[in-house]
Amino acid sequence: MSLRVFPLDGSLLLFDRDSGTNVLLDGPETAGLRQSAPRSVQFGITNACNLACAFCSRDLAASSSWTASSAFDLLADLARAGVLEVAFGGGEPFAFRGFVDLVRRLHDETPLAVHATTNGTLLDDATIAAVRGLLGELRVSIYDDNGWRGTVARLAQAGVRFGVNLLVLPERLPLLDDLVLELAGLGAADVLLLSYNGRDLERHLTAAQAAELSARVTVLHRAVPRVRVGLDVCFGERLESVPRLLRKSDCGAGRDFVVITSDRRLMPCSFHDLSVPFRDARDLLAIWRGDDRLGRASTIPGCARTPGYGLEGR
Repeated sequence: MSLRVFPLDGSLLLFDRDSGTNVLLDGPETAGLRQSAPRSVQFGITNACNLACAFCSRDLAASSSWTASSAFDLLADLARAGVLEVAFGGGEPFAFRGFVDLVRRLHDETPLAVHATTNGTLLDDATIAAVRGLLGELRVSIYDDNGWRGTVARLAQAGVRFGVNLLVLPERLPLLDDLVLELAGLGAADVLLLSYNGRDLERHLTAAQAAELSARVTVLHRAVPRVRVGLDVCFGERLESVPRLLRKSDCGAGRDFVVITSDRRLMPCSFHDLSVPFRDARDLLAIWRGDDRLGRASTIPGCARTPGYGLEGR
């Protein structure tokens, strides 16, 4: 195990990219420490995607301006500044030309933990073999029509570490227990439940449905201990009875993590209305340190920083 040292405000984080281990040191000796870079970067490396999901958060009008070389240079500089992890999304990252080679280069030439979220439809056996051992985690987003069962079975057969992202919409709530149990049987080690962020209020959970989700997650946490059932930070305080690893009142968007878009802009998170153009890693870090807007709530309904989550009437 090789632990990287990452100072936080008043504490120290030790991180191992190969195992994903995080160790937090907090005491008088660390009280004077201050964070000097985002802990992780979510990189929408391309705006291209072979699917057209109605709930996708990406800006359909955004261009795709990165090459494998320019993306590597930026991320290598951010790693030298202290960033621990990069999580690729998009668009569909496996639709990006040279993506597998970029992942291999980042793994071999930087200390970054490299992750990717995919719809899975472009993951043939050759691609799975090519990324095996290079990714800290490969996350598969589950949709009704993206053939996820075949993708998950291929990943499990190949011995690739993977997790699953599941968007919790009102109509999916009654199916949650069966889905998690099926995924456990297929070899998924963790299931991350995502909240919908967007302006279609019918896609958001009501207060009663959020309470039901909380109860279901609590039961699943106890009943299927071999599968980690996690919640995305946008749920905020809505699921009060769910066990928590850390007690934090803020989601960390714009501070602990930032989003880099396909058209070279910096955002606090994928659902925010703020995006700031930047030139290089030095410029990005200057914005991160100096632009207070990165810590503000999003105007899009569902933001955990907004009173009532912007869901009045829901």
